[in-house]
Amino acid sequence: MATGSSWKMAQENMVEVSIPEAKKLAQTALQAVGYTEYDANAIGSHVMDAQTRGYGPTGLARILTIAERVGPKPIGSADMIITRETVSSAQLDAKGAIGYLASYRATEMAIKKAKAGGIGIVGVSNTFYAGMLSYYAEMCTRQDLVAMIAGSAAPWVAPHGSSTPRFGTNPLCIAFPSGSKQPIIWDIGTSKIIHAQVKLAQLMGEELPEETAYDEEGEVTKDPFKAMQGAMAVWGGHKGSGLAVAIQLMGALAGAPAHTHESGDWGLLVIVMDPEMFRPIDDFKKEVDSYSETIRSSKPLKGQGPVRMPFDRSYQIREQIREAGSVQVESSVIEGLHKFIEKGKK
Repeated sequence: MATGSSWKMAQENMVEVSIPEAKKLAQTALQAVGYTEYDANAIGSHVMDAQTRGYGPTGLARILTIAERVGPKPIGSADMIITRETVSSAQLDAKGAIGYLASYRATEMAIKKAKAGGIGIVGVSNTFYAGMLSYYAEMCTRQDLVAMIAGSAAPWVAPHGSSTPRFGTNPLCIAFPSGSKQPIIWDIGTSKIIHAQVKLAQLMGEELPEETAYDEEGEVTKDPFKAMQGAMAVWGGHKGSGLAVAIQLMGALAGAPAHTHESGDWGLLVIVMDPEMFRPIDDFKKEVDSYSETIRSSKPLKGQGPVRMPFDRSYQIREQIREAGSVQVESSVIEGLHKFIEKGKK
């Protein structure tokens, strides 16, 4: 493990790491995986954003899962191809590249098309592990654009009333720009826990939360290894289950098969819209701000509150961590990344 004033034990099993050193660690580890400097920076920026927003399983820990998944010669940005394209749409075959890279490129393409003609729609196939959809949505809100992003995944999650895995954790994200620096971004997975949580629990030797997964026999389990042999539980009962099915089919619309599988070929659909198609952007952002304050000023239930808008928590935590200048990471994750880097040097 690295030493120095910027590394100190923060609490049991946690290490406090300066943000610059954490970024450097992510970049070095991803290049040790086999990614180019450009691709390592693209993925590293994403996992660092997750880390500074307090999402440990999709932060630096995710690099360990990526390393386990991609092998010594990962497919990169340069391998992806556009199979279909119009003025307002495109289909991107990622050729097996990780979703962090494919989703970033798809979002860039959709933004460009929306800026030029009001709307941009890009479908992605043959990819996996897209990370946080809110990361790409925020790329859009910075450009004063509205975004809706949905992604299918491997069949890890059981439909409501079943323990048979039939669809992925299938996230959905909808985002709006605002008049302040903070956008409104709603980003949810349609399973009670996300895949990254299960993989991290396996790596850390921890149990899953209650009532979030089933084993092969359909019994509720907290064992992350048994969960991957069985299924994760869907979020939101029959409503969440229906939403997950719709997202799986949106992945098929994007060019991926509806029957996705563990090895990849998941789908992602990125829809980006320019509010200027309907009303002046400043007018729209004022409306977003006014409505947001109406929600935040709602009277909370006894013992609860304050009432938040989507993305309030993430944004505030990120601002606080950036101001503090450091992140807290599980010591075993730091050790695992350093071991991987050292192994790559041999």
